[in-house]
Amino acid sequence: MKRKVIGLIVTLLLFLIFFCAGFIYLMVHPSMEIRTEIKPIDDETYQSLGALEYVEHPEQQNFRNLLFTFKFKYSNAENIRTEMPKSFKELLTSDVYWVGEDTEYDDIDHNEYIVKQDIVLYMGEVSEDELVDLLNDGVFTVTWEEDGKEMRDEFNIGETVLFID
Repeated sequence: MKRKVIGLIVTLLLFLIFFCAGFIYLMVHPSMEIRTEIKPIDDETYQSLGALEYVEHPEQQNFRNLLFTFKFKYSNAENIRTEMPKSFKELLTSDVYWVGEDTEYDDIDHNEYIVKQDIVLYMGEVSEDELVDLLNDGVFTVTWEEDGKEMRDEFNIGETVLFID
């Protein structure tokens, strides 16, 4: 009986130590999440599109919504900057990029830096594979300062694409 109690106490102590170590690691090291979701557009978005007479296949199923999201959770990062040498409009060309809007903000209360791009794509002449090839030329770079040192990370946008039906 005594062995079981000692075993239980040791197990609980080890669990507590590993839990605290993981929590401290997450508090000190920033985490980044990047996603590029491509899904069909809804009826309301389709109805709001203009200039459909200029495309060969103006049906709703030939339009997609691209939602690019970058989240940077930090504890002690400063001077966070993001950059894309080629914008989505340049990557996708005017044949695919229809309309879009972007937001970028630093939520200081939650220690989270967020970049979003919401874009409508015309896919009437482009396959999903060709779209990924276009996005493979895109690089998203984030730089920040941590403990007086400049840190940097790069992401290939084409590698983050997820098609949702």
